[in-house]
Amino acid sequence: MAVKADIEDGEEIDIALHVTGIDEWEHDAIARKIQLEDVDGAAIDLTVFHNNDVSDFEWEIGEWYLLENVVGNEFRGEMQLNPGYDLTVTLLNDPPAAAGNDKSPGSVPPEEPVDQSGESGSSGAAASTSGEPGDAEFVRGSEVDDGSRPTADGGGKLLHQQPLSDGNYLLQFELGSLPELPVHEYELRATGSGGIDPDDFTNGIEGFTAKAANYYQSRIGSPVTTADASRRRIYATEKLHGTISMHGYTVKPVHQGETTLEARSYTNDGPLQEFVKQDVKRAVAGRFEVSGIDSIIEPTPQRTANSGLFEAYRKYKCRIRVDADGTVICGVNVAYHLESTFSAAEWVQRGHDIADVTVEHDTDLYDSARTATVKEIIDMDYDDMLDGPGVPMSEYHEKHVEQDVIDSMRAGNPVIADLQYGSGEDSIFPQLLEYCKVIPTFDQLGRVDETFLNVIHNESRMKPEERFNVVTSFVDLLGPTPYFDFGPVPQPTNAGYREQKTPNIPNLRFGDGRTGYYGAGGLERKGYGVYKAPESFDIIALYPDSEQAAARPYVLSVLGKLAEYDGKPTKFDQETYELGSEFHYSQHAQKTSDYDAALIVVPDKDKAAAADYDDPYPEFKRRLGQLGVPSQMITIDNLGNDSYLGNISSSLIGKAGGVPWRIDDVPGDVDAFVGLDVTYDHATKQHLGAAANVIMADGTILASEAVTKQAGETFDEDDVANVIKHVLEIFAEEEGRPPRHVVIHRDGKFYLDIESLIKRLDKARDLIQRFDLVEIRKSGNPRIAEYDESKSRFDIADKGVAFHVHNGDHSYLTTTGGKEGSPGTPRPLQIVKRHGSTDLDTLAEQTYWLSEAHVGSLSRSTRLPITTYYADKCADFAMKGYLTKGSVIRGVPYI
Repeated sequence: MAVKADIEDGEEIDIALHVTGIDEWEHDAIARKIQLEDVDGAAIDLTVFHNNDVSDFEWEIGEWYLLENVVGNEFRGEMQLNPGYDLTVTLLNDPPAAAGNDKSPGSVPPEEPVDQSGESGSSGAAASTSGEPGDAEFVRGSEVDDGSRPTADGGGKLLHQQPLSDGNYLLQFELGSLPELPVHEYELRATGSGGIDPDDFTNGIEGFTAKAANYYQSRIGSPVTTADASRRRIYATEKLHGTISMHGYTVKPVHQGETTLEARSYTNDGPLQEFVKQDVKRAVAGRFEVSGIDSIIEPTPQRTANSGLFEAYRKYKCRIRVDADGTVICGVNVAYHLESTFSAAEWVQRGHDIADVTVEHDTDLYDSARTATVKEIIDMDYDDMLDGPGVPMSEYHEKHVEQDVIDSMRAGNPVIADLQYGSGEDSIFPQLLEYCKVIPTFDQLGRVDETFLNVIHNESRMKPEERFNVVTSFVDLLGPTPYFDFGPVPQPTNAGYREQKTPNIPNLRFGDGRTGYYGAGGLERKGYGVYKAPESFDIIALYPDSEQAAARPYVLSVLGKLAEYDGKPTKFDQETYELGSEFHYSQHAQKTSDYDAALIVVPDKDKAAAADYDDPYPEFKRRLGQLGVPSQMITIDNLGNDSYLGNISSSLIGKAGGVPWRIDDVPGDVDAFVGLDVTYDHATKQHLGAAANVIMADGTILASEAVTKQAGETFDEDDVANVIKHVLEIFAEEEGRPPRHVVIHRDGKFYLDIESLIKRLDKARDLIQRFDLVEIRKSGNPRIAEYDESKSRFDIADKGVAFHVHNGDHSYLTTTGGKEGSPGTPRPLQIVKRHGSTDLDTLAEQTYWLSEAHVGSLSRSTRLPITTYYADKCADFAMKGYLTKGSVIRGVPYI
């Protein structure tokens, strides 16, 4: 069970939280702050912005919710939460099992259970332990029936019994068919003359309707979801009977008739998808640990550390889609979930600091599942009196722990510590660390068992054959589903998609018009030279005087490589500096103002942090950024490593305004691309809203800028409009005419009123005749792999493979893979077309070639197109103060 200590800055997490308060804001960007506690009572805030998908979600104080894909945000040393791109909030009808209901030294009194009295006459499926939009409970592995233990073993045998042929496959599976579904429609009415007061619910009537639908589906065991929430309408697959009591209201469903939901209908697609999600959850509940459709954990460990201290369980994430023809598709990803086996007392005995470490009750010993943070070890005997209960601790534990365990603790000298179970000082209680286990964060795992950490990291990067086999076995365990009786086909399917392959041609142009396949292929293997050298290329090199013997010859090697690439400097000078104060570094940086680029040798970050001198990297970057001098840093540890010379030289040429290579031919008759991205500023709790770049059709960067700050993970419509105005100005200045066709790439979702933006852009048709709005989404996409029939196995797919949805708005694209693929299965991008006349085939090819245009990587292409990749780098540099916000930036000093 995830807790606050598991949250990492900038990383997504799934976590169950309890609402303790709601702070409404009168603010242009922030809608409210949700005050939450995890299962151990640790307080944490969630910031909800007006433009988030959850801005209108109805939160109820006292309720538990599962937050999936929520993002950690460290602010002034305190971990908080922000909505992620794919945040899903699900009401939990009961507290998670880890929260416990028993009174223990660290527990708080449970909330009074919500009255759901009323008789149901439904004859639907059996009662479920999970529902949609809420889960009834979190099923712990220790509670799973020993007689039914699903495992991923045998996936290969299952997979290769199926009639697979040579070709590329999406890692998704056909569950069944649901072209239409007869349902009952109900209007929810509150008994009595007062009716329902919308002010009693955070999201008004819509929130009331969603909560009631969740109550009904959890109680009757068959799918129920909202129809028209604003009119208190819900759909149910079975007839509803009786009333429910919900937050002081007695709610009665009034039958409005029967209707048929059709997959071909845009408005019906959502309810059908929700019904399938509920059915899939019921299919795995009781056999897996389930806290959501994308958090399904095997009950037995896949790997156990040689030390015996840690276990790794496979965790599956499902995504459901219902095609227009009714085909139900389930995409599945698999990763690892970690648990520890050792007691917190052992942690102390091994010499590790226990203060501020998060622990959980060991439910093999203790009957109350709780988590807490260790404050400090205290000098206390097991038979000492507890202030609150007024009995010895050992006697108090008799209702939580077996007597023989208590007796063994009495006979020894147990380690006792104060644990904080909640956010207040009154939530601190003494507890035996023998009864607790350390929650294994990656940091703690590395301290205790670095070997196992490395094993998990390596194994989590599954090769295609293993990944497809494991997921195939999991899908085979899903059926038959309890309500729709789906029988999943244990074979990857491309149903609903058509495949496209970007031609493998030498489409990168270097010097003298010659073309090659990739950066190193042209500059290194063929010796073509760069497409365009900087017009002025005066370079100064700075390195610590203590490292002169190693730094000087390496810098000269860089100069040799620049000359080899036909990018010889027009002038070169070098100076030393002393490692010491940041004020001295600033003075040395000032000397670079007359140069076009700077090569600076700096210590490794970790070594600088442990030394008595200031780290020179941030000061040089900041000051040179203010001076407009692009810099290339080289760490002392890398001096002498010739494998970096190519990337250093190519990057330096690009930063100084040169073009190492460009794209020879980009499809689509486009004049320019615009990349938009957001980067969070932890110091101000804001985002750099309009970090953007303008890229010509051939993949050469024209200009970048980072302008106004945003209070949320969104672009304000005005900022996007202003960026596009700058595009017109910069392009017209360069080309002498306005761009006829612009493609705008957004990193992730736009999170703004697309229709309103389109109307504004339509008014400028005389300046921009055509424009496309495209989202580049990085996470949650099905993997793609190539099946070799002769070898009966999956291998890494080539770069440039795309799958386009039939009659839809998105594609999946591999931008890495083949010979340059990582040890695991490359992660495709999702390309979502939000507006424009360009077809998906062309948008995918454009994205692919833009991923080949990053001039800072000779041998491997980037996963992202340089539109969003460079915008992200620009925003990050601006956030750190390495660029001047609001100014137009030429070249790519931020790569």
